[in-house]
Order: sequence, then C-alpha cells, then structure tokens
Amino acid sequence: MAAIKGADDVMTALRTAVKNQITGAVKDTGSVAASGMSTVKDVVTGAVTGAAEAGTEVGLAAVSVVEEAISAAEGLGVSASDAVSGAVNGAIDAAESVGGNAVDAVRKALSNAAALPRDLVEAALKGRGK
Repeated sequence: MAAIKGADDVMTALRTAVKNQITGAVKDTGSVAASGMSTVKDVVTGAVTGAAEAGTEVGLAAVSVVEEAISAAEGLGVSASDAVSGAVNGAIDAAESVGGNAVDAVRKALSNAAALPRDLVEAALKGRGK
C-alpha cells in the first residue's frame, strides 16, 4: 500500500508541476500562438525524462503528463491539436533520451489512454514515424 501511495504522490506532484510550468511560461510570453506548442513540448519532455530518471514507469508518466499538459494548454487558449502535438512529441523526445524500450512503452501507453483524444494522439504519433 505504501508503494501505491508513493506512486500516487509522485504523479500528483508531476501533474501539478506540469500545469504550473505551462501556465507560467505561456502567461510570461503573453502570446499563446507563439509559445503554446513549444512550451508544452519542452515541459512534457522535461517532466517525462525526470519521472523516468526517478524510477517512475515511463509509459504511465507520459500519459499523466500529457493529460495535464493538454488540459493546461487548452485552458490558456492553445488549440487541442497544437496541445496534443506538442505533448506527444515531448513525450516521445523524452522516451528517446531514456532509451531501451521507452519509446515503444510511451507510444503504446499514449495510444491506449482512454482519457486522451485518440485521433489527435494517433496523428501526432504518425507524424513522428516509427
């Protein structure tokens, strides 16, 4: 039970950090159009990489971070397609830096996540190639 509680605490902290970073970065630039997708990508890359380095399962971390990033970005006026594209690309970039089977784990987790807009996720993954 303590391990599950610890994992929940890590994911909650990760989601809060992602939301705060995206909200702060986009508000600081004053331009959603110029910064939204890039900010989402950068924040997701850092968050997923950090979670993997801390021992969190990379697919689970990617789904949680991508969900929060999309929500935060859309709340600031970033289009759904830009938010999803930035978040998915950031998660894949992070997985590539982690190495091993991380890319496959992240692709599979994002593709199977019921809470994510499947059509937009699939389009972003397809754009990355295999």
